[in-house]
Amino acid sequence: MSAIQRSLLSSRRQVLRIGGTGLLGLTLPNLWQGERLNQLRAAESKNAPRPRAKSVIFLFQWGGPSHLDMFDMKPDAPDDYRGPYKPIASSALELRVCEKLPEVAKRMHHVSLIRTVTHKMKNHNSAGYYALSGHPPATDDQRLRDSLDLYPSYGSVVDKLLPNTNGMPTYVAYPHVIRDGSITPGQHASFLGKRHDPLLFTDNPNSANFKLPELSLPAGISVDRLQRRREMLRMVDAQAGLLEQAPAARGMDEYYDRAVAMLTSDRVRQAFDLSAEPEKVRDKYGRTSYGQSCLLARRLVERKKKKRR
Repeated sequence: MSAIQRSLLSSRRQVLRIGGTGLLGLTLPNLWQGERLNQLRAAESKNAPRPRAKSVIFLFQWGGPSHLDMFDMKPDAPDDYRGPYKPIASSALELRVCEKLPEVAKRMHHVSLIRTVTHKMKNHNSAGYYALSGHPPATDDQRLRDSLDLYPSYGSVVDKLLPNTNGMPTYVAYPHVIRDGSITPGQHASFLGKRHDPLLFTDNPNSANFKLPELSLPAGISVDRLQRRREMLRMVDAQAGLLEQAPAARGMDEYYDRAVAMLTSDRVRQAFDLSAEPEKVRDKYGRTSYGQSCLLARRLVERKKKKRR
C-alpha cells in the first residue's frame, strides 16, 4: 500500500469517528481538511441531536412495491398517473394508505413517512449503492463494483463506531446477497476492514429445516480442534505477512475470531431459533421468506437488548 493510500484511509477513518454521533455520519462533503474537521467537532458537540435508536431493522426493498401501491395513490390525478387501488384512513391524521394494507393503516402513527427522497441514478447497482451507503457513486454505472474507494454500508459503520458488547453480532445481513447481474456494492465494510463486514447467511428463514450452517461446527470438528486450527492460521498469516500486505484481507483475523465465539454461544443460537416462536406469531408475520426474516430480525433485536446474567 502506498503512503497516499494509507493517508487516505486514515483520513476516512477519522471522519467516521467524528461523524458517528450524527445520523451515521458520512454525509458532508470536503471533510478531509483539518480545519473543516475541527469545525465539525465543535458543531456536533453543540447542535447534534442525541441518538435515540438502540437497534435498526433495515428492510431493503430491492424491486419493492411502487409508492402508488402503498402511500401515494394519487386518487385525484388523471387515469395515467393515479394508482390502481383506493386509499383508506389510517391511525395518523391526514395520512391515508392503500386499501391492501389494513394492518399498516392501524400503525401509521408509529411511522415517519418521507415523501421527498429522490436521486438521479439510472442504473440499479449505482442506485443500490447510493441507498445502502448514503453516498452517490462517482459514476452512474451498472458495472459498479466493490472497492476501497467506495463507502461502507450503514451496518459496518455502526459496527466500527458502536459495536455490540454482549456477545451478539452487531451487524447481520440476510437472506440474500443484493445483486443485479453483479453484486451491488455498499453491502460490506470497504475501507473499514473485513472485521466490520456483516454476519451474512443466505438460508431461507421460512424453510422447515431452517438453521445456520455458519453457526454449526462440521461433523467431527470439536470447538477445541477449531481453536487449534485458528492458532495455526494465525501463525501462517504472521509468517506470510498477509494482513499487512493485502488491504482486502485486513481484518479477517478478527472476523474469524468473532465467528468462532458465536459458534459456542447459546445466546446467539437461541436468537436464531425461530422454532421457539409460537405458531400463531409466526403465522402473523407470514409464512414467507420476507415475513419470517422480519420475525428473525425482531428476535435478534430482542436478544441484543437483554443483558448478560
